[in-house]
Parts: sequence; C-alpha cells; structure tokens
Amino acid sequence: MKIIRQNHSEPIHWKLIGWLGAFLVIFGYYLNANENVMSWVVWMIGNLAVGAYSLYKKAYSTAIMSMVILAMNIYGYVSWL
Repeated sequence: MKIIRQNHSEPIHWKLIGWLGAFLVIFGYYLNANENVMSWVVWMIGNLAVGAYSLYKKAYSTAIMSMVILAMNIYGYVSWL
C-alpha cells in the first residue's frame, strides 16, 4: 500500500488518526453530558488514538496522559454498568 505524503511531512494516515482521536474525545463529552454510557467507549477509542498519535510524534507526556485517561475511562465504564 502506497502511503500518501503531503509536503514531505508525516503520512496522511497518522494525521487522520490524530484528528479522529480528537473528534472522538470531544464527541465523548457530548455523549457523557447526555448521560449515554457509550461515552466511555467513545472516549476509550479516542484516547487510544490520541495516545498512539502522540507516541508517533514523540510527544511522550501527551501519550502518557492519554493512557492514564484511558485507564480512567475503563474505570468509569465499569462503574456505570
């Protein structure tokens, strides 16, 4: 599979993962505000994507934060069940 590059920067799929993660985290807040239990699952996927993107970008503090929040998302989901 050929990876598309723009202006000799990162592969386009990493940008999409970063933006998808950001969108899912924001959407998770909306779901949570409406007391929807799926907010936790959306947050988990979003934080996992942001964490992976952060590791790719070597933004280790953000990656660690995303993984800690992911653990809290799992706790929140289990608590809501």
